[in-house]
Amino acid sequence: MQTVEVEYSGQIQVNAGKNPRQLYAHQNEAIKALDQKNKSPFEGLLVLPTGGGKTLIAINWLLRNFIDKRKKVLWIAHRHELLDQAFETLKFSADPSLLNNVEKFRYRVISGHPKHDRPVNIQPTDDIIIASKDSLNSGLNHLLDNWVKHSDAVLLVVDEAHHSTAKTYRKLIDDIKQNFKDRGKADSFRMLGLTATPFRTDKGEQGLLKKVFPDDIIFSEHLRTLITRGILAEPIFENLETELDFYRELTDKDIKAIENFDKLPKKVAERIAMSNIRNRQIVDHYVDHQEKYKPLLVFAVDIQHAIALNSLFQKQGINSDFVASKISDANTGATVSVKENAEKIKRFRRGELEVLINVEMLTEGTDLPNIQTVFLTRPTTSTILMTQMIGRALRGQKAGGTEKAYVVSFIDNWEDKINWVNPEKLIEEEGEFRDKDIETMKRIARLISIEKIEEFTRMMDDSIDTTDWEKLDFLRRVPVGIYCFSILEPSESDEPVSRNYDVLLYNDTEEAYDSFVNDLESVFKSVDIENREILTDEELKYLLQLTKKLYFPDHSFLLGYRDADVENILRFYAQKQMEPEFIAFSERRKCDLSIVARHIYENDLTLRQVTEYLTSLWNDTKSFWQVLFGYNYLYFKKQVDIEINKLLGVYPDLIVTPPIVIPDTVPLESLSLVEIRERDPAEYRDIKDAVFAKYTNTKGFINCAMSEFKSQMRRDFQIDHIIPMSKGGLTTLDNLQVLSRKAHTEKTRLENLKTRI
Repeated sequence: MQTVEVEYSGQIQVNAGKNPRQLYAHQNEAIKALDQKNKSPFEGLLVLPTGGGKTLIAINWLLRNFIDKRKKVLWIAHRHELLDQAFETLKFSADPSLLNNVEKFRYRVISGHPKHDRPVNIQPTDDIIIASKDSLNSGLNHLLDNWVKHSDAVLLVVDEAHHSTAKTYRKLIDDIKQNFKDRGKADSFRMLGLTATPFRTDKGEQGLLKKVFPDDIIFSEHLRTLITRGILAEPIFENLETELDFYRELTDKDIKAIENFDKLPKKVAERIAMSNIRNRQIVDHYVDHQEKYKPLLVFAVDIQHAIALNSLFQKQGINSDFVASKISDANTGATVSVKENAEKIKRFRRGELEVLINVEMLTEGTDLPNIQTVFLTRPTTSTILMTQMIGRALRGQKAGGTEKAYVVSFIDNWEDKINWVNPEKLIEEEGEFRDKDIETMKRIARLISIEKIEEFTRMMDDSIDTTDWEKLDFLRRVPVGIYCFSILEPSESDEPVSRNYDVLLYNDTEEAYDSFVNDLESVFKSVDIENREILTDEELKYLLQLTKKLYFPDHSFLLGYRDADVENILRFYAQKQMEPEFIAFSERRKCDLSIVARHIYENDLTLRQVTEYLTSLWNDTKSFWQVLFGYNYLYFKKQVDIEINKLLGVYPDLIVTPPIVIPDTVPLESLSLVEIRERDPAEYRDIKDAVFAKYTNTKGFINCAMSEFKSQMRRDFQIDHIIPMSKGGLTTLDNLQVLSRKAHTEKTRLENLKTRI
């Protein structure tokens, strides 16, 4: 029988030499913390930011503590790229300093990708299995019968552990743990989660993640600490809008292929690569900031693009060259040998080249410590690829890199047809949104800005009538908060793809969304999805219509309502069985442009004074204007002009020339709930949640304070003042109650009747 060699399974022999990769202080600290925790069974998390070396730490630790002691390891993730990354680290870390008792060990890499193995081939002799969770779930019997039940001790490593709250992850983990319990070996099971974003969501996901990893965080280090220590560089994100349209040629099939495989269609790739306007923007932007940006690494779309950019750089007198992973390109005939690539990289490292353009390589593994800037001239839907591209510039001074690193994105107009990864948002998601400080609010403003740019663009277009929008109070057009969540979605490649979603809540929709989200468990009782995480089209359509009927009956008149937002929340709940996190825009009132306009109007500022005033606001680092308007001053100025026009009487049906008012200062509790919501959405939510919690029993039923009515759905109730505010009642927890809608109507009727009598 003919046999062939495969890379997805085999054995790794211990390297004769010493591992050249030295660990940093925080990595050694993490290993010490893991050693201490390993004295007894544990299920906990290792939390480090991008570039902190989570994979390297975990591999070093498990080689010494499990593989070297002939114990088994199962490493799971949700994408094959993560599996490849773990396997590469494993290969290069197997040396005598970590492995004293074994000369070799067996491995197997499993996923739905053609280059990986299948669960059916799992053998009891496999020492470490690196696998996708979906493949293991589909072949769970093979894993349990052929491997788990033959293992005396297992370490389960969950990469990107914040995804482990999904039902399929939890089922896989529970089945493995149960196997050990059934065999009386519960103490022989360990689980380590790796993540940069342990609490991407707040009350829901944090609680569920704590259930999956009851020992919580074993070791963590903040991005800011690694930057302060000089291990990572300070990332500075810059965006350059090309204003070029590439979406027009995309078919639905193209869009699906891009999102599933992160590969641009040939016709679109060629348009981008050969766009003289775009390529000149890229080169000119570097030339204009040469001293600031060099040395520069450019990530190009393809070899055609690399050749075109290289030619333009050289015409500008820039020492540049390109490297490519493909040895030859059929379209251009360009050939690049492995030796040539290596020589060019050496020249770049020595400083002989100030710009290196690269195609499908240099995302990891190659030592390039001197990079000051990366230009992202190719979009990507892959968070892993984006993380790797950003990571090329994040090496800090202690690691031979720089103090600051510039990440410059060249952003084309895709009309939101494709969910490209936003590099700044990707890094920011590794922090928590809990603190109500200026930077937290700027993050929220940035998320809002992404959604609002289309609105601002329409208002800049004189051919589009936006009068109805312009008449709305500006603050009404600013969201009170935002739901942030991610969903693992199926793709044609048989591997789930993580998508981030944001749902903006406005005055018009906040109350309805709050009831809907709190009632999700009850809403889902009308469908039976069992252990599935994915709703069928019929189920999603039914739940959408039910939700609109119960919570959004006037949806066509609600500012900011979209069916897609409701569907995404439904899909999220199906997967996680929890509420999405709500982040209140607590500084929303500081975004009231009508106050800015009134200052200009009442002080009768000259054109020069107006310009100076607006410029000072725009450049104030403590303000939100630049972030909210996508760093486009023209959008900001246009909205100010609209607000001034209202005061000048351009819209005759609006009240103009408001009087000068000096407001009193009053305690927050003297305001109504509606007023509190306007001023501080987070405080409003806290009060409302506390009132509902007060009237909710241990079984989750909310009880009406004036009747025997009870229900698990918030939509059936209203919050009411026990002593009305008209009679001196305050908005405090002891003066607030929950009434059914019927009881509230009856109470209001009786109060009105008493007033007339």
